[in-house]
Amino acid sequence: MSNRNGSRLPQPKSFPILRPLLTLSAWALQSLVVPPAQAETVLETIQTSGLLQVAIRDDSVPFGFRDGPANQWTGICVDFIQALQAEVSATLGGQPLLVKFYQSSLFNRYNLVAEKVVVVECGPNTIRRDLPLPITFSQPFFITGTQFLIPGDRLGKFDSDGSLRGERIGVLGGTSNSEFLAARYPEAELINFQGFTARRLGVEALMQGRIDAFAGDGILLFGEALVLDIPLGRSYRLYPPYPLDCQGYGLILPADQPEWESLVNRVVTSPNSRNIYRRWLGPIFPALERIEQHCQARQNPSTPSSPKEPKGDESPSGKEP
Repeated sequence: MSNRNGSRLPQPKSFPILRPLLTLSAWALQSLVVPPAQAETVLETIQTSGLLQVAIRDDSVPFGFRDGPANQWTGICVDFIQALQAEVSATLGGQPLLVKFYQSSLFNRYNLVAEKVVVVECGPNTIRRDLPLPITFSQPFFITGTQFLIPGDRLGKFDSDGSLRGERIGVLGGTSNSEFLAARYPEAELINFQGFTARRLGVEALMQGRIDAFAGDGILLFGEALVLDIPLGRSYRLYPPYPLDCQGYGLILPADQPEWESLVNRVVTSPNSRNIYRRWLGPIFPALERIEQHCQARQNPSTPSSPKEPKGDESPSGKEP
């Protein structure tokens, strides 16, 4: 190689001894690039911490509520979480686990799971697939649907097959019940109740004559009537006997956790879970089973027809709470 003057430029010196060192340095640099760690699964996190973090409502009789002198959590969901705790412990080789309860509500139930505060939320959660959050639902653990709580003397006058034009119907705002009623009864006057005690306020408004009916999931209306000592079957009725729509309740779970979802579903579908419902629902359990059969028949028209409509003493609305 020459410069402009035609004289040769000095050639760079070669240092063969450096080649192995350069190769070694390149290998060392590559070894420092650590691949991103895989996030722990739910079960791995529980195994490491020894803690099962769950959320339960306290305003949803009979699923989750507070009772007794100590105002402690009780209900179907508490018993279910105990069954889940036993199943997780067995899966982890008998590891003892502590359970930490968080209070959920209509407003924070999805975010508690999405933000990884808890790994399961148990409550009356209608299974939905349209939520833009990293959550999913278990298989249905309970089937219910929209019914009306009406004064007994309105039976025969309140026509849910009609338009309900001008009827003042209370409902919890922002729920699947509210969406369903708005679509089905556009001529009715829907009155949305909001807040942590909205269901109770709505039922009290009905008792005071400020609304003509209060709508919601039948099982939750029954639970509220139980709390308020409303004489169902005499002064008030759940109507119609079978719900207008059918909704499956699912446990809220983190998305993309197939092992955890499978474990929870094992508990949901176990005979023990059925026994939990039977213990809590007692004499109305057969009527609720008929509602479940009715809903299954609606979803699968090829299956046998819905069971006979319950008589007054067979329906939840015909039983004294």
